[in-house]
Amino acid sequence: MKRWQKAVAIVVAVVVVLVIILSFVLDGILTSKAREQAQELSQEWGRPVQIGGVATKLLTGLGVRVSDVQIGAASGEDVPLVALERVEVRVALLRALFSGGKSVQVHSAEVQGLTVNVERLSDGTTNLQRFQDKLAESSEKKAKDEKQSDLSFLRVDHAALREGKVAFIDKATRGAKELAVQHLDVEVNDLRSGKPLEVLLKAAVLADKQNLEVRVKTAPLPVTLTPMPTSVALHVNPPIDIGPLGPFAGKDIGLESGTLDADFDAQLGAAVPGGSGPTAVKGVIKLAGLRFAGAEGGKKLDVVLDTDLKGDAAAGDMRIDKLRLDLGPAGITGHGTAKGLTSPSPRIEGLEIVSHDLDPARLAAYYPPLRKSLGDMFAGPIGLTVRASGTQAAQALELRVDLTPVRVTVPEQMAKAAGAPMTLVAHAKGAAANNGSIRFDAKLDLAGVDLRPGQSLDKKPGGRLDLSVEGTRKTNKSSTDPEQRIELADVKAHVLDDELQGKGWVEMKGAGAKATKQFDLDLASSHLDLDRMLMPSTKKKESKPLDPASFKGLSGHAKVQIARLTMKKQTVTDIVADVVVQEDHVKVNTAQLKAFGGTVNAGGTEMRLAHPDDPFHLVTKLDNVGLENLVALGSSHKLVAGKFNGTIDLRGAGDLEKTLAGVLDGNVLDGVFYGKDILGSVTGPLSKALPSGLAGKTTQGGITNLGQKLPFGVTIDKGVAKLKNPITISRPEAEMSFSGGMRMDGTLDLPGTVSLSPETISAITGGKVKPASAIPVTLKLVGPAWSPSVADLDLKPAVNEIVKQGGAALVGRAFGVDSSKAQQAAEQKAQKVQDEAQKRAEAEAAAQKKKVEEEAKNRLKGLFGK
Repeated sequence: MKRWQKAVAIVVAVVVVLVIILSFVLDGILTSKAREQAQELSQEWGRPVQIGGVATKLLTGLGVRVSDVQIGAASGEDVPLVALERVEVRVALLRALFSGGKSVQVHSAEVQGLTVNVERLSDGTTNLQRFQDKLAESSEKKAKDEKQSDLSFLRVDHAALREGKVAFIDKATRGAKELAVQHLDVEVNDLRSGKPLEVLLKAAVLADKQNLEVRVKTAPLPVTLTPMPTSVALHVNPPIDIGPLGPFAGKDIGLESGTLDADFDAQLGAAVPGGSGPTAVKGVIKLAGLRFAGAEGGKKLDVVLDTDLKGDAAAGDMRIDKLRLDLGPAGITGHGTAKGLTSPSPRIEGLEIVSHDLDPARLAAYYPPLRKSLGDMFAGPIGLTVRASGTQAAQALELRVDLTPVRVTVPEQMAKAAGAPMTLVAHAKGAAANNGSIRFDAKLDLAGVDLRPGQSLDKKPGGRLDLSVEGTRKTNKSSTDPEQRIELADVKAHVLDDELQGKGWVEMKGAGAKATKQFDLDLASSHLDLDRMLMPSTKKKESKPLDPASFKGLSGHAKVQIARLTMKKQTVTDIVADVVVQEDHVKVNTAQLKAFGGTVNAGGTEMRLAHPDDPFHLVTKLDNVGLENLVALGSSHKLVAGKFNGTIDLRGAGDLEKTLAGVLDGNVLDGVFYGKDILGSVTGPLSKALPSGLAGKTTQGGITNLGQKLPFGVTIDKGVAKLKNPITISRPEAEMSFSGGMRMDGTLDLPGTVSLSPETISAITGGKVKPASAIPVTLKLVGPAWSPSVADLDLKPAVNEIVKQGGAALVGRAFGVDSSKAQQAAEQKAQKVQDEAQKRAEAEAAAQKKKVEEEAKNRLKGLFGK
């Protein structure tokens, strides 16, 4: 037995020695790594970062001590930004190891001897501002993480800061004394998700003894450990002269003098998400004698919050014995009681909260930074009133915001004259019968607002613009796993003479990375006149890409029905759209309407709103749709008329001029092409190429008839549209055939042939020549589709054939030359006419090119939102 005990003792001793050796080795490794990291941070932050050493303990659990940490002075600064004597952290090592890092328990984390030196430099900036700017610059260069961190694996039993200090050193003011917030103690216990958090802060602000105490309690923390305060207590004794700290608040604030006094305790309870129990807010916070640089006549501002109110959010009870908020000449006061707001029988007695003299322009005389932030946007008293009275039979609670007396001027957005109507009225009432949900209604009236400065909505003062909502709201008031559902029983919007009405619901669940938002909306309108509502913009608006993070967790369904829609002087009817949204991915299940004598269906279209470089899919089927009206929706140019039956199936991503692909298949019925009289563009030059004695009269009507039925198929690849098969137009005067295609900027490249019938040749030659068969002329249509030019016109073969058919003697007499030279003379004149036509086509193309590119770009943005 003694030998066994001796062996065990030897093993234990060996283990202890190995642990000690391992500890020394680990200390060296961690210190080395920490210093390497400090060197990297020095380069990134532009100021020296030093770490004295890292020591570990293993026998009683993993313990780490980091000592002598310093974030030094940057160029032009005299003192280190941060100096830290030591940080000690003890972690449950085995728990962390066995859980694979999924459960980390920090027994304690204590900071000793922390000093932050806030140095005000000669230019008025501080070293802290410079450091913050550097951090912001570094964060912009790094990839953004869209996900909020899940910290549910972490538990901190105890954390504390002892004897911290924030020193304020003013190098910009000669003779300024060093100021300090010292004896700074912060204590936190039991920090982990699912548990409430308590924080205690004490400090001596510009004093030798502690004169400030702040206590904060929160609702149970979510997995992100983001706190939601349910209790805040602030105590200051004696009052603190905060004027000396003014220079460090920055020139933008310009604080010159003032004092802070507070004896305030707010127990919010169930009034905030995740809280529980009654609500009690009592005490005073007073900022007295605040004077700011630039204040009119050196006016001083007093800000006082004096409250004594009690409540129980669960029962719907509230009692206001005192509510007073003074902002210099302005203020808000309140009093009254309410009981049973969430019960079937609420009772309210004289509950009233009212503002007075809440005029931003007047307050700016005391606090000039308000004028800088708001400019000249608001002038006049803002009316804010909350009133409640009555029982179940009458509305329980009313909120009224009245900006009618206020002059509002928001540059490039809106304007409103003083006295023009602008109000918001909302009511709320709860009942236990519907599981504690709150019924509400609200109406926003913007009749007095002028929205024309925004160059979007053509809303003049006096024109109708209002929104009303009725519904219910229900929430579980949890901060760790919050849920909220808003039922919209009725939504109505009036815009000028039109109305949009709907219903639906919105539901939000979870917090942080697990948060979700779902919706289902059903909207309808009898008529929307966009021509009257919207105004054309005279300036370019650069649209920024949407942030994918704003769509995270979003899903839902929306249905829209519009009986009649007027846009660009065109009217479409019976619009039905059914859309499903999954984050930024939008899928159109149904999108159909009646337009221009036919129907349009875009069901099957898909796109991603916040990923413009990701693929999209556009599917549209058109049945007997009038082309002239359809083209008018996207272009002011008169291009084509007739009916179209067919399908459009397009795909693309990113730069559409390079990636757009798909097909367009169908038939044009009784079509007319307005862009060019193709026949006249051939017969006219051909007539000029003939001798005057041979040429007859020709006419150009400016249009091209496409026949009763014209099959039309286009394949689009990498932004270029090519005809699947040549277009063949059969007319008594000629048969026309074109191949080639069109670029995404709307310019044509269509080589083709116009075969003139014997009757047409006879008409051109005044009956002198009538060939046995058609005579072909080759050419190319180039330039914008709405006004193309005829290029590469080759008249010589046709002229030669006419000369041959008419006889050399006849042609020679017409040219006034010997018959042996008739052929040469005809070719020379044909060449001259061709050259003139080519120069004319090139000049027209050059003049149109820039205009075409800009119009095409705008059309693509409007069509695909890219």
